[in-house]
Amino acid sequence: MSDRNQLAETEPSDDEIVADVLAGGDGGAGNRNILELPVRIVVSIGSAQITVQKLLEMTQDTVIDLEQLVDDPVDIFVGDRLVAKGELVEASNNENGIGVKLLEIVGIGS
Repeated sequence: MSDRNQLAETEPSDDEIVADVLAGGDGGAGNRNILELPVRIVVSIGSAQITVQKLLEMTQDTVIDLEQLVDDPVDIFVGDRLVAKGELVEASNNENGIGVKLLEIVGIGS
């Protein structure tokens, strides 16, 4: 195995670096600028449990009743890690869009 292949195998992936930083580590990124790594934020507004039969009966106008209330905080994830809670708001930089106002940081560096 060449030194180049061995180096590629030991270098952490971007996702591993982000997970380490969220857990309070330094990301193990060496000289890489970890602050420039892109991360995808996912906002979960709710969930529901339905039967397979109801799933198969869904049509375009079906409404799925979520377990959460309209005013309940939403969960904000990076990967599968909950990092914050927030509330949906009208986006300030996107006409006709929505944004999330952070209410509580819960999973960064802990």
